[in-house]
Amino acid sequence: MSKYILLKKVSRCAYLFLFVIIFAHSTVAASFWDFNPNEQKAYQYIISLRPSLASPYLEPDRPASLYLQNLTASISLLINEDPDKYEKYETHFKDRLDYIDEQETNDPYKTFYLAELHLQHAFVNLKMGNQWTAAWDLRKTYKLIKSNIQKHPHFIPNYKSMGLLHVMVGSIPEKHQWFINLLGMQGSVTTGVEEIKRVAHSDNLFALEAKVISDMLDAYVLNKADRAVRNFKETVSDHPDNLLFAYLHISMLIKNSQGSAAIQQLKAAQQLQKKDHYENFNMLNYLAGEIYIQKGEYALSRNYYQAFIDHSKGQNLIKDAYYKIFLTYWLTGNEQQSLQAYEEAQVNGNTLVEADKHAERILEQKEFPNPVIMKVRLYTDGGFYDEAKALINSDPKFDYKKERVEFDYRKARLYHKQGDLDSAITYYAMVINATDDEPWYWAPNSCLQLGYIYHTKGDISLARYYFNEVLGYRNHEYKGSLDNKAKTALAAYE
Repeated sequence: MSKYILLKKVSRCAYLFLFVIIFAHSTVAASFWDFNPNEQKAYQYIISLRPSLASPYLEPDRPASLYLQNLTASISLLINEDPDKYEKYETHFKDRLDYIDEQETNDPYKTFYLAELHLQHAFVNLKMGNQWTAAWDLRKTYKLIKSNIQKHPHFIPNYKSMGLLHVMVGSIPEKHQWFINLLGMQGSVTTGVEEIKRVAHSDNLFALEAKVISDMLDAYVLNKADRAVRNFKETVSDHPDNLLFAYLHISMLIKNSQGSAAIQQLKAAQQLQKKDHYENFNMLNYLAGEIYIQKGEYALSRNYYQAFIDHSKGQNLIKDAYYKIFLTYWLTGNEQQSLQAYEEAQVNGNTLVEADKHAERILEQKEFPNPVIMKVRLYTDGGFYDEAKALINSDPKFDYKKERVEFDYRKARLYHKQGDLDSAITYYAMVINATDDEPWYWAPNSCLQLGYIYHTKGDISLARYYFNEVLGYRNHEYKGSLDNKAKTALAAYE
């Protein structure tokens, strides 16, 4: 399993990255390699998820058009996961790659397009479950961009692609770096972020893409979700017809516990998708399920999860959706229906993405989740703090140590999100002290959150201490992701 660790770390947020492979072609180009005006127009339709409107503007013998055709096909597979289209995609991918590669030129766009095609191909294969193929595509992307930087160091688009790769490579736990070295790849999150920002702050035609990627890194990697949501709101406002941007915005809002705002953005996205020519985006059903289960509207949430399952052609997030349907029944006391959904979750879907892996781990446990604790967790995650606080103040009693420790952890998370840092510190410390050698992730994440709190307070010594404490915990389910966040935080002090 360890040889796949690079691919396992490319989680949900990395799939989001693929949807924004390139952005913002605002400069009219004239050469054989640059985007011409028609291709710029086609591109805008593609990234707004209206591919049928883009086709008339693309030409079969231009590299930029081939690049955009591959981007269109890649996005379609990532959205719909249709295995019947995969074989056709593979054939066209090779033809496009060969045509671009056969052109004799020293133009940096040639190598850039080749690298980006491999990057698109890598993410498609990750989504389709072909991890080894994806690993070698990432390796090819890395080597091509590295070569292009050596030959054309002032070609700004290089640093958008290399920055993303450096972030991905830099997120791999240290004990698995041997596999990355085997692939001939090196990088760090800090370096990658700086490279992406270099493009974002330029007047290059790829500046908007880099800005979007930078916002996503803030939201999913750098613990700066407030800033990410604030900045991305402007991007959505500037592109009201872009369904992809609306989707990314909803995802960021959910990540940042802004459920009420996510509902408003969801409704706007649902209305947008009803218009002509937009790609059928089933993931909106999944996000709706996520929002409404956090809000406590369980029947509505269940309907959206079921719609997602019914319209899905792939297997990703199916297990998680069935598990969430189980929760909608379990949290309302419907034992018979919850047992049926629980069994469905056990036998359906795969475990390639983190949400499905998490669902699988829970499904392997013998006991069902405590309803009160689960409701507090969901309300807190969605930003519905009054409802969570009401449950906490009801002073429920628990029979098991694990439940008592988790309840204290949920209190800490709620107080932290509400800005009551003193109370959060108290309960995070209680969780750490009570955990002992248990393999629960609540203690290491409490250390991580205390690191963030003391960093905010300007106490760098205590912040360092708690970030380092995260790394000392073993055998918990979020070992990789929590360690990565702690290392990223520590790197800022170097």
